[in-house]
Amino acid sequence: MEISAMPGGPARLYALHLHLRPVQNGTLMPFSGELVHGAFLRWLQAAAPDIAAWLHEGNKRRLFTCSSLGFPRVAGRKLEIERRNIHLPLDPHETYLVRLTLLLGDLFPLFHEALTKFDISHLGTDTPPFLQLGKQLFLLEEVITTNDDSHGWTGFTSLSSLVEQARQVKCKREEILTLDFVSLTAFSRAEGKAGYGSHAFMLPLPQFVFQNLARRWQDIAPPELAGIVQMERLEHYLQEDGVIIVDYDLKAHHVHFTTHQQRGFLGSCTYQLRGHDESTSEDAPLTLRQQIHLLARLAFYTGVGYKTTMGLGQARLRT
Repeated sequence: MEISAMPGGPARLYALHLHLRPVQNGTLMPFSGELVHGAFLRWLQAAAPDIAAWLHEGNKRRLFTCSSLGFPRVAGRKLEIERRNIHLPLDPHETYLVRLTLLLGDLFPLFHEALTKFDISHLGTDTPPFLQLGKQLFLLEEVITTNDDSHGWTGFTSLSSLVEQARQVKCKREEILTLDFVSLTAFSRAEGKAGYGSHAFMLPLPQFVFQNLARRWQDIAPPELAGIVQMERLEHYLQEDGVIIVDYDLKAHHVHFTTHQQRGFLGSCTYQLRGHDESTSEDAPLTLRQQIHLLARLAFYTGVGYKTTMGLGQARLRT
């Protein structure tokens, strides 16, 4: 296994690709985010129990995200395969990808140390499996966390860097931004007064997307940065249609978890940020529209919506 050059400094958000190779031929369900989530936590429990306990205790804060296992050469058939739950073959000569994000800076050096210990202590032909997904065993070949990977889904940054990027945005009168939702995305809606039960909301309405991201910011930002996103003002701006949808290319979709079917959507949505930029101040260093830009950039690491720790809600700002 190789571990690519790891960044130092004040970075707090990390997006990594884990390159995995199956031990033997077999098959696996096409959407495995639930399995990846469980397998990752089991590996951490064995390799670094302190990290596992930390993540478990912080589960409600969602301090990490996991993707489903990425299969090579199925892109054109991926949606049909997931809908029909056609189990896919695993080839020991192929490399498979899992994307992992860490949303608390202190997690990264601990995770890196656990990987290094795993690598050093298990060299040779008897290398034990790294993850077990269902009945299938995988070895870890490489970890990538650079900002220039060809897939465009790895990288690292700091929360202060995201704030500074947003501060540099000079919003036009009709400012627009586009989010790409590349894994099934949905929002969990609680049971209403009529008692019909909870359900998955399947449209990326601005108030759902950006309030969800604002809560993620509050979850992970230190006290000195938490107030950068002004929750009450932002909620009012969204409720008053300060952000509207002006274009979209969305598709309803569903995937299969081990016990149930999960519905949601995929595609892209373009939002217009309306109004004039107000003056900034020490108490409000970003305008409301700059705060929306900040949250749109945050989505790359935190995901959007429901069950982001199980492969749902991977999204990013289109640049």
